[in-house]
Amino acid sequence: MRHRVNRSLAHLQLIKRREGARVVEVVPRTAHGSWRRVEKELGKLGYEKPNLSAIERQNGTARRMNAYLIRKSLAFGRKEESREALGWFSSVVYNFCRTQRGLRVPLCVSEGRRRYKQRTPAMAANLTDFIWTVADVLRTPVYPAGGAR
Repeated sequence: MRHRVNRSLAHLQLIKRREGARVVEVVPRTAHGSWRRVEKELGKLGYEKPNLSAIERQNGTARRMNAYLIRKSLAFGRKEESREALGWFSSVVYNFCRTQRGLRVPLCVSEGRRRYKQRTPAMAANLTDFIWTVADVLRTPVYPAGGAR
């Protein structure tokens, strides 16, 4: 069975040209899709030119939180379901339990030494109004897609 890439997706490859240890030029190339589709998606993200820093940061965070993704580790996943479940768990903890300095907002009135309200990505997206603990995540029931059977 062959894997087919969805037509609505656009994939870029950034080719870095180096002189010695320095990157002197970055040339974007479409690996799948059209430049029009790429520009449309970049516009949605608020970028004028391709930028992989957000994706690379997410990949680095995922590797740090998930032993299956760390290079040269002793951890390995025998079952695809285990790897997928740990990936989702890491993503939920990252978005609901971990505050991010770039998402904090100034308090109207400082509370002692506190001048900012800490927020998680889920709080910034208005999915929740408090910082979850990992225990909160583990206590929350999960239902299969499409509703309970």
